[in-house]
Amino acid sequence: MSQSVLIHSRYKPARGGHAPGDLRNAFLEAIEAFEAWEEGADEPTVDVRDRPVTITRLCGLLWNCSDTMPGSEQRVLEDMLPGRWIGDDRRGTLNTYAMAARAMRESVARAHAAPAI
Repeated sequence: MSQSVLIHSRYKPARGGHAPGDLRNAFLEAIEAFEAWEEGADEPTVDVRDRPVTITRLCGLLWNCSDTMPGSEQRVLEDMLPGRWIGDDRRGTLNTYAMAARAMRESVARAHAAPAI
């Protein structure tokens, strides 16, 4: 995956850790875009450093990000995603951007694979 949007950044997605705020903010926008995504439409994009980035690509950039996600967005995402990503109490499993990115990326892949009706 090209990481050209991260030129001049010390953040390395393969290593993970603390991601830049603009990536984390873009992911929060991606949650809204994912929720509004209509069947049959192209995968939504969000702007990262003035470049359009697909949700799939953004999820890859945050794959190992250990930052904690805000609780309100965490709950929105938990309500949208399949049960395997949610703990028994249905809360708290997607507390880092890494876990949320992994769950959302799988859901995007499922949406791509779903047959059009």
